[in-house]
Amino acid sequence: MLDTQQIMKTALKLAQFNSIPADSEIHVKGRKLRRVLVSIDVGVSELLLARNLNCDGVIAHHPAGGKAQLEGYKVFLRHIDQMKAAGVPSEVARQAVKKKYRVLDIQHHPENYDQVPNAAKKLGLPLVTIHSPCDEIGRRVIVQAIRGLDEDATVRQLVSRIGAFPEFRRAETRIEVRLGSPNRKAGKVAISHACYTNGGYDVAKAYIASDWLGINRLLRELEKNGIEPVTTTDLYTPGRMSVRQ
Repeated sequence: MLDTQQIMKTALKLAQFNSIPADSEIHVKGRKLRRVLVSIDVGVSELLLARNLNCDGVIAHHPAGGKAQLEGYKVFLRHIDQMKAAGVPSEVARQAVKKKYRVLDIQHHPENYDQVPNAAKKLGLPLVTIHSPCDEIGRRVIVQAIRGLDEDATVRQLVSRIGAFPEFRRAETRIEVRLGSPNRKAGKVAISHACYTNGGYDVAKAYIASDWLGINRLLRELEKNGIEPVTTTDLYTPGRMSVRQ
């Protein structure tokens, strides 16, 4: 059994984060959790589903309200660090995110940030949002998986290596090459994820499957501590699984 703070700390440790990012939050605290509903998106209906399934807590991936919903867009600035790590000059990286960052700020300002957390309180259900930590866990897993590719590897081989994860194999969507030829050499590869949302054209999707890549690894760690995850998808892969499975 774990409490909500321990669940968050577990996610931060796996992601190698030192603090809770802006797009994640403990909305409603809870202790001695045994059975939790886990969903990419959580609304009032998922809270009622959790109650109906005898869950004693809920974990959301996308911000389920509160400051995580209002200020989560600030994590978008992580694109700058990822671009710089890939060799993009600092000022070029900052200019690339500037326009969409402003759009995200305006977009989230009028949202109803209190409805879901307040409903969780009334239902007596602990509620946690864990967004970019799970995405960073998944990003690190992908980076590790492609390290074995040699310098002559093609884009097709890169896609095949990433697509070998069970989360991608089971998904209805497939990883697609949207620009250029899959037969070209992959060259230097940068994995951009855990930045709130994709960077769009200015920054240069199997989207839901990639979310579960990190979420699954968190849930397996929680299982070791006596928590039973109840997921809203078939993309959950309990137990220890490797990219080759």
